Amino acid sequence: MINHNKYLYNKRIKILNYSKFVITKKGLNSKTLRIISEENNLDINETKLLFPEGKNDLIIFALEELNQRLEEYFKKTDLIRLPIHKRIRKILLSKIYLMNKDKKFYKKIFLNLLIPNKKFLFSNQLYKSVNQIWFIDGDSSTDFNFYTKRLILGAIYSRTMLFFFNNDDQEGLEHLLDQNLKSVSKIPKLKSKVKIFMKYFPKMFNFVKSSN
Repeated sequence: MINHNKYLYNKRIKILNYSKFVITKKGLNSKTLRIISEENNLDINETKLLFPEGKNDLIIFALEELNQRLEEYFKKTDLIRLPIHKRIRKILLSKIYLMNKDKKFYKKIFLNLLIPNKKFLFSNQLYKSVNQIWFIDGDSSTDFNFYTKRLILGAIYSRTMLFFFNNDDQEGLEHLLDQNLKSVSKIPKLKSKVKIFMKYFPKMFNFVKSSN
């Protein structure tokens, strides 16, 4: 997770905040950190030290900072009384709420993740996001359910985010989410689990492997 050396963390947050304006207006590429530094009178050498892997480090930090804010929000929220699908619904909609202010920025981050890159894969970041949602939910499964839940929610998460980034229709988004969450409201019984495993095993293997 995020390095909590407060001084360095605050420096990175400052650059992240600058980047939201720059990336929203000019996109995300190998020159982004230089542009951010030049437009905000920052020392480019210091910027490179804070983000040694360039835009890749900036993307990962942006996603980790978002995930951290989501966790902080739910530390003060009691979810345990809600049914499982309603807990997942609340967490996903809360994450979308956090992103909505900087929607264009996060859309460019999301689309950049879809570009093949050996240093970080979309499936890697997808797994981290989905795993965090189940963590906030309070999931403690360690058996086959652990993988089944993450596989199912990974597909739901991807569809929901794609709809969010390409539409300004909150009602439509919630309808899509509710339709998809029917598969989470009741984890399949053993016979169904075996069918899911046989159907998705190759995808699941790559999904778990890339997350390590």
